[in-house]
Amino acid sequence: MARPSRRTFNNFLIIGILLFVAAMNLPDYIRAKLAENEKPQHVEQVLPDGVIALMPDDVSPLALKFPDFTLTNGSPWQTDKALDVSATELANRWLNLSGTEIDSDTYNKLKPNLRSPATLVVDRGQHVEPLRLTYYQLPQFWLIQNWENRWLAVSVAPNYLFPFDNQN
Repeated sequence: MARPSRRTFNNFLIIGILLFVAAMNLPDYIRAKLAENEKPQHVEQVLPDGVIALMPDDVSPLALKFPDFTLTNGSPWQTDKALDVSATELANRWLNLSGTEIDSDTYNKLKPNLRSPATLVVDRGQHVEPLRLTYYQLPQFWLIQNWENRWLAVSVAPNYLFPFDNQN
């Protein structure tokens, strides 16, 4: 039987080392791919015709500043006022809020009855202009201006958006 040449031996050695390195890194690679698949996929919210969102899907707020209290984004969300629900739950309610779009004619009819506007300031960081969203509480619904300066009507109970703990 013929002896392999030095060049053939070196090729086998190089291929063997490459296979060894690949075998050593394979578990980490597989774990990384599995972790990628387990990450929650961002699903863009699809709304029916006539329904608009309060905030853009990709908003990453640092804080939601209301006239009477502030929700601060941490792990989890924090608040400076006692609430009936968790601060994270309340923040998610506001971040995912949507409602029926109000056209300009309807807004002009409602305008004489709009009193006591309040503003929600969505702080998005130092280098990004905050969103300033005006809202009114009317007897039947909330009238809220979204990030695109469009008005939406939201029919929810007042304590859904402002669930304050009445014991304090």
